[in-house]
Amino acid sequence: MRGLLVVISILLLSVLSASSVAQSEPQPEVDVDCVNVYGVELRAHPEQYEIRATIECILNNQNAYQVEVETNLEWIYLEDHDESSTVTVNGNSETTVMFYLWVTEDAPAGIEGMTFEATVIQYAGIRECTDCETTSSSLDLTILEWTTVDLQQTSQSHQGIFGGDWVSEPCSSGVEYGLNATVTVQANHQNAIAAVGFSATVVEYIDEREDVRTVDNEEFISKIPDMIRIDAGPGESSDISIAFPLQEYESLSNEIVIIFIVVYGEEFYVNDALQSADIWEYYGDGDAMLKFYFGGCYIGPEAMEYEYEEGSPIIIETESDNAAIYLIAGIGIALTLCLLVILIVILVKRGNDN
Repeated sequence: MRGLLVVISILLLSVLSASSVAQSEPQPEVDVDCVNVYGVELRAHPEQYEIRATIECILNNQNAYQVEVETNLEWIYLEDHDESSTVTVNGNSETTVMFYLWVTEDAPAGIEGMTFEATVIQYAGIRECTDCETTSSSLDLTILEWTTVDLQQTSQSHQGIFGGDWVSEPCSSGVEYGLNATVTVQANHQNAIAAVGFSATVVEYIDEREDVRTVDNEEFISKIPDMIRIDAGPGESSDISIAFPLQEYESLSNEIVIIFIVVYGEEFYVNDALQSADIWEYYGDGDAMLKFYFGGCYIGPEAMEYEYEEGSPIIIETESDNAAIYLIAGIGIALTLCLLVILIVILVKRGNDN
């Protein structure tokens, strides 16, 4: 009987000892802190540059021994985090894991969450940890709204007036030049408000093309069409029909070029362009939120061609006696040419004096 009690006592001591050892087995973890390094908002605009977020997650090991950490990223869009390899963090030190996040064009505007997880799978170089706690850090990232507007001409009242790269058709007194088009809206949000605005530029060449001046639109155009707010949501289209009516005018000796301007995009930007002192400032801007569509005609005894060249909004090429004449009406370019002419005159005069 006494021997049985001794055996039971030994067994109980063994169980208690094993339990004590198990309870003292460490279960290390690392602290995780993630930041959006530059605080950017994500963008996947189909017609503009992409904006990605640079994320840095700091793994802080407050244990005295080295740990091997397995990481996992929860993000429903695109990223370049490498989950196939583990991260080693020395004792009482920290390591930074960096990666990029970005979105696809169909990502809806708003807030999207990201979570970065870290789990210790080995410590002290040899001991595995199967029950170590997973720690994490989360971030909310903003996905910016984008809207694109596309305009496709369906018909025009007079062939060759709208849609070309050049003004090549003569104007007719008192005629309305009409344009029919389909406007299509695409967006990653439901609050897209698109618009199409209208303007014009009239240029007159005087003194046998020795001078050029801008003419008030009212002298040749009866009415500029009002801005049209497009009643279409994302993925929808709407048809528009407008006309630029010309005034009645007599035969003119000077040459006139009339440019019909159609500008389209989000309503805010269209309004901004229409209210500006010079709508041409918005043309040719690679990062602009606006698009332009042109039409036009000329008045005068000889054929003219007006090119809508990016960065030089008023360039007119004429043919007279087999000589090509280029008239450039950009302020900066005109000033440069004037200075060049003055310099040439001075040099020629000095040469004659010598």
